[in-house]
Amino acid sequence: MKGIINKGIQEMVESMYGTDAWNTVKEKAGCNEPFFAISLDYPDEMTIALIKAAAEVSGRDEETVMVEYGKFMVPNTLKKYYPTYFKLAGSTAREFLLNMGKVHEQATRSITNAKPPHFDYEETSDGKLRMCYHSKRNLCAVLRGLILGVGILFNEKLKVQEIACVHKGDPNCIMEVTFS
Repeated sequence: MKGIINKGIQEMVESMYGTDAWNTVKEKAGCNEPFFAISLDYPDEMTIALIKAAAEVSGRDEETVMVEYGKFMVPNTLKKYYPTYFKLAGSTAREFLLNMGKVHEQATRSITNAKPPHFDYEETSDGKLRMCYHSKRNLCAVLRGLILGVGILFNEKLKVQEIACVHKGDPNCIMEVTFS
């Protein structure tokens, strides 16, 4: 995964639990990186190990940590490192989510070997947005958090319901977003 992902984990852990906790997370994950260059590739296994270690250090389960990470990532790490893309993505949470695929493509265009997720969208008659998530990494819990983080960014209350998940045998993950 790209360094921005690991940088976000670091910033979340340091923000929520402090620098000592981050050092413990790195140690438990077997991570010897002094810092993460946001555009470099790091092994997916390292990212997963960091998430598992963050769960252990925080006393939370991995899924909760992944959701919290997603919520933190959008209004903090991603906004800080990719401000131009955020300006172009829209002025509401709905617009931003509908442009999330384009944002991923633009943000990773110049990054060699990037494998951004792909999204298909369906707007329901009752105003909800269904997002079908396509990724070999299947980090559905992170996506739930990212969607909630978009709500935080735009000061909008969003509800996310997972209506299909590859981890439950479905062919894709589908998130249904309610805007209020």
